[in-house]
Amino acid sequence: MMGRSKLTLVLLGLSVGFAAGFLLGRETAPPGADLSRTFGLGLEGRPLRGPEDAPVTIIEFTDYECPFCQRYSQTIYPKLFAQYGGRINYAVRHFPATYQHRRAHKAAQAAECAGDQGEFFAYHELLFKRTPRLDEESLIRYAAMLGLEPDRFGGCLRSGAKSDIVDDDLQAGIARGVAGTPSFLINGRMLVGFQPLSEFQRYIERDLQD
Repeated sequence: MMGRSKLTLVLLGLSVGFAAGFLLGRETAPPGADLSRTFGLGLEGRPLRGPEDAPVTIIEFTDYECPFCQRYSQTIYPKLFAQYGGRINYAVRHFPATYQHRRAHKAAQAAECAGDQGEFFAYHELLFKRTPRLDEESLIRYAAMLGLEPDRFGGCLRSGAKSDIVDDDLQAGIARGVAGTPSFLINGRMLVGFQPLSEFQRYIERDLQD
């Protein structure tokens, strides 16, 4: 497993890619990439929104301090589910830019702690509504707002028990060429940056017609 300091150095080296990814959309895959529906990313045991047998799988790589991730969450994300409902299966992988966004890693851990109580996506959505207040006290308060069991959540968050999950997501994203957030794998094809709904529709409709 890659150490935290090494991960930080790798992410620092991707800073130019982050800047480009914020604004530019591109469909790409690294050479020799696994272009299966999940792009080689195991989703076993991870929170999923939508039926597992849906014809379209979307995997979002996100950072809870990324302003473009926040804009996506509040604009495009709800429209996808309003239009496609049970035809998409949605997963989130964490890609916090820890060299720049110092609280994003802990916020990602908090989302995973909420997932232990079956509220990953509710907490995920709430975090983007509350950004940039991502200090530990606020993260615990958000859990209380969702009715989560406070001692269990607080213990999980303070222990760092979910840190390895976040680090593993970072490594998986780096290995597959993710260099900016938000980034999306839609049935294995990568879409980078804050894109209009029409771009997501183009990807999804192509797969629904197959």
